Amino acid sequence: MKKSIIPYIVSLLLCSCGFHLRGMIDIPTWLSPVAVVSHANSKELEDLLKSQLKAYKITLSEEPSKAQYWLIINYSTLTQKLVSIGSSTNSRQYQLILTTEYQLNKSNGQVIKSPRTIQVSRQFTLNNDRILGSNQEESLFIGEMRQETAVQMINRLSKQ
Repeated sequence: MKKSIIPYIVSLLLCSCGFHLRGMIDIPTWLSPVAVVSHANSKELEDLLKSQLKAYKITLSEEPSKAQYWLIINYSTLTQKLVSIGSSTNSRQYQLILTTEYQLNKSNGQVIKSPRTIQVSRQFTLNNDRILGSNQEESLFIGEMRQETAVQMINRLSKQ
């Protein structure tokens, strides 16, 4: 008897505390139609953001003049900081930092969400013996960081 009740109690506790699976967010329905406007030269981030919004069934407008809301990417910069140096004074470990500022405006210019900053970072170890593999790994990290930035933007838009 006790074994059959335990899963129900656990699921009730998880639901009552607000637990939800990753990626399961409620995007406000009033956000449609929206145009993604990028002042930064980050086409990859813009495309990821558009695909995320489409996945949440948000209507996208290619022309900002026809959209009710503008999701504006003010800037997106990637910096690389040296974390450690190897014994032969070669750089060994870097920290990649992607900093993005965005805001949400109505088409008439009214600010809905003031400029906010998202910062995503990854540790990257450079291997001089496998320099091509290290470059591919760095590209993979940058792609993951852009993906995480897009997800965080949508998460923050869903919160009032």
